[in-house]
Amino acid sequence: MYRLFLSVIFTTFIFSCNPGNEKTTSINPGKEKTGKDETSEKAVTESPYELHGILDPGMNNMVAFAIQTPTGWPLQQSFTRKWNGSTPINQVYLKMASVDQADIIELLPYSPYFYSDGPMARQMRASAAQMGVSLPPQPYEMAPMQPIEYIKRILLPQLAQHGISMNITGEKELPAKQEQKQAVYTGYVDGQMKDGTKLRIDCIVSITTTNLNGEIYYNWNAMPSIVQSKTGIDEIYTHVTHARRSLMMNPAWEAANAQLVQKGNNINQDINKKNAAIVKDYQDHTQRIIDETHADRNASADRRNEAFGDALRGETKYENTETGQRIKLLDQYNHVYQDKQGNFYGSQTAVNKSAFDWNELQRVELKKY
Repeated sequence: MYRLFLSVIFTTFIFSCNPGNEKTTSINPGKEKTGKDETSEKAVTESPYELHGILDPGMNNMVAFAIQTPTGWPLQQSFTRKWNGSTPINQVYLKMASVDQADIIELLPYSPYFYSDGPMARQMRASAAQMGVSLPPQPYEMAPMQPIEYIKRILLPQLAQHGISMNITGEKELPAKQEQKQAVYTGYVDGQMKDGTKLRIDCIVSITTTNLNGEIYYNWNAMPSIVQSKTGIDEIYTHVTHARRSLMMNPAWEAANAQLVQKGNNINQDINKKNAAIVKDYQDHTQRIIDETHADRNASADRRNEAFGDALRGETKYENTETGQRIKLLDQYNHVYQDKQGNFYGSQTAVNKSAFDWNELQRVELKKY
């Protein structure tokens, strides 16, 4: 059967275990009850649900949590991990099916997402758009959306890639709930496959919103399931609701998993700090080049403007190579000299400067003006 590469941490829907409605059957239905006689009627309690422990192979097959599924329905379970940097993302996939395969339930891993919005975030995106630069989203960066939108935009295209398609026949949003700091939304889309099998894809979206100085940060997740039924889709869907409500976490596993996540987060933070430092160094280096280029351009323009102004006034700039002193003089001689007392002399032809103890001044080039 197909698998979706999503992630799961079953923490949102932790409730006490509820075995559901019980029914009593008689071993000897045709006989009357006669106290402690061996032929008296004996009653046994049969539950419509049975308990399963979901194992985590990455932690020596420790039971991560327990869940109730329909009695007599074989359960397939898969518990793996993928990594966001060094942080583990649990991936749990559960499949249960009736013996005749007429009804199938698949609990898919949930996917965590994050997104930021606000004046600063919008300004950065707008600036990037104006510059023709597309800011690539980071892994798991996506704006929150309602369950039905998530199903249509994300899940249905993924299912189509795995050969699962349906004609949509209906959709429904269930009442939203507030659980601790999370807003929880549930919705589903109904459809029918080519062979007549009814299909229901549901999704629970949990959103946590944090407002920091006008910047809004969303941490949200989507937990989907798929129900296939050749009998009654509504009746089979109740098993999905019951399974989610029956989840019971193993505290020992939770502690071990939290430690693993914290270790991964710490490593990611260190890597992010190093990367941020590298990016800052690069940005500073780039900014220095920009500043230097800008300063060079301004200086060059200033030199050109100054030389042009001097030319209009019939002047040019000379430099005393012995003292480094620069001075502007009338541009009417081929040779200009300066004596020890600071007096200047001009001549169209070269003179014996050593005879006068003069120093010939050098005309300053435009690029050195």
